[in-house]
Amino acid sequence: MKLDEISPALLRKALDLYLERAYPGGAVPPRATVDTSALRSAADVLALFTRETRPNPGGDEFRHFVLRLGNVRYPHMKIAVMEFLERDEFMWSVDTHDRAPIEPGSPEWGKWQDLRLHNLRLKAKIETAWRKAGVPTARIVAKKLRPVTECGDGPLVLVVDDEKGLRAGAVNILRSGGYRVIEAESGLEAIEKFVSDRPDLVVVDYEMPGMSGEDVVRRLRDLEHDCAGGTEAPAHTPVLLATAGMVDLAEHCSADGFVVKPYQRTLLLSFVRHQLPGDKH
Repeated sequence: MKLDEISPALLRKALDLYLERAYPGGAVPPRATVDTSALRSAADVLALFTRETRPNPGGDEFRHFVLRLGNVRYPHMKIAVMEFLERDEFMWSVDTHDRAPIEPGSPEWGKWQDLRLHNLRLKAKIETAWRKAGVPTARIVAKKLRPVTECGDGPLVLVVDDEKGLRAGAVNILRSGGYRVIEAESGLEAIEKFVSDRPDLVVVDYEMPGMSGEDVVRRLRDLEHDCAGGTEAPAHTPVLLATAGMVDLAEHCSADGFVVKPYQRTLLLSFVRHQLPGDKH
């Protein structure tokens, strides 16, 4: 959708569905109360949002607008309206905004993981309700893409993302660039397909329930080392972490780079081609 298509009626619908699920029972705190009575235009709607800077190496920053509403357990969850796939095309999403650097050995690790799982489940519930009500989520936007038939013998890319709409968008982009693509919606499925299909490159979501993208990368590197058997240098499959936030590669040295979510056509193709120097696509 275009920015000028974001109507007050669409915002009210998205807000109602969000708040019903984020605050069961209707006890919405003042911080999440939004007065929409005076809204008349898309400009009025966007004035309620904060524009966040999103990294875009080698290009203009992506437009990303957020409205912080929180939920009953966590105050920082947001509604996000952001560019997806192409410049000037936007989608609605729930940004869990829960990327605090808590280490696995910390006493708070278990509680934090429980909270993140709660947020991910809530995000899924809200976005499902939005989709059924016609709010343009990633899955709705991706369904409008022209199907791309896979052909040829281009490099094989494994796309790992638990969000179906975002995964479908990445698959469409890569196939349109001449790549063969296989998909996985979880870390465990990614490991299985890595072993059975031996992709030339992996694009994996950094934040997934259960096995995270970082866990997946670690398992892939272990598999490569085990397959080498200690007699030769392990094969190295390029891996790109896909993230909606910033990732310090110095702390995630097993990955070869990161790409920003939601996926953008030119940037994703550029990063994949950079990691596959022999690729002529």
